[in-house]
Amino acid sequence: MSKNRGLLIGVALLLIGGTGLVSLHEPRRFMAGMMGGGMMDREGMKAMMKAMMGDQLPPGIDASELPDPQSDGARLLARYCSQCHDLPGPGMHTADEWPAVVERMNGRMRMMSGRGMMGMMRGGVESPDDSELRVIVRYLRAHAQQPMDKTRYKDLDTPAGRAFQSACSRCHALPDPQQHIADEWPGVVVRMKANMTAMGKSAPDEATTGEIVGFLQRHAKAEQ
Repeated sequence: MSKNRGLLIGVALLLIGGTGLVSLHEPRRFMAGMMGGGMMDREGMKAMMKAMMGDQLPPGIDASELPDPQSDGARLLARYCSQCHDLPGPGMHTADEWPAVVERMNGRMRMMSGRGMMGMMRGGVESPDDSELRVIVRYLRAHAQQPMDKTRYKDLDTPAGRAFQSACSRCHALPDPQQHIADEWPGVVVRMKANMTAMGKSAPDEATTGEIVGFLQRHAKAEQ
C-alpha cells in the first residue's frame, strides 16, 4: 500500500471515530474506495463526507442564499465550509452551538491541510487563520437559529403545537416563530420538509403540515 493510501485510510478512520455517526458497514466501503485509487480530489472528499455523515447533514445551499451574502463572514463561510461538504446555512445551529461546531470542523480542516497531515488531497484543504475563524463564528452566531422560548407560547400543548414540536425538533432546536413574517413561513416549512426527505426522515403529511404552518403564522413576526 502506498504512503498516500495509508494516510487516506488513517484519516478516514480518525474522521469516522470522531463523528460516531457511521454504521459498521460504512468504513469497509470507504476503505475499498480509497485503496482503489491514489489522491482524493475535493469532489471525492465531499462524496466521502456525505456518506460518512449519513442522514446528519441536510442538503446544502448556494452561497447566494446566505444571509448578507457579500459580507466577509458569508464569503469566508463559503470558502472554507464547502471544501468537504455542501455549504451549511447558519440556521442549522443556535448561536450557543456554533462555536463548538466551528472548532470541531476547524480541527478537521487543519488535519487535512498543510498545518496537519499534508498531501491528502489534490489541491489540498485550506484552514482559516484565527482572525478568519472569529469572523466566521461572529457571522454564524448573528444569523443562527433563534430557539423558541417555550414559556411565551401557551398553545404548545395543542394538536398544532405538538405537531410543530415533533416535526421541527428532529433536526434542530425549535425555531422561534417570530423569525419570519406569516407570509414567509409556508416556504420555509416546504424547504424543511424537502430537507427531511433528503435526509431520510419521515416528513409530516399535508394535514399536519397545515397545522404546523398555521401555528407558526399565528405567532409570526408582525410585518413592518
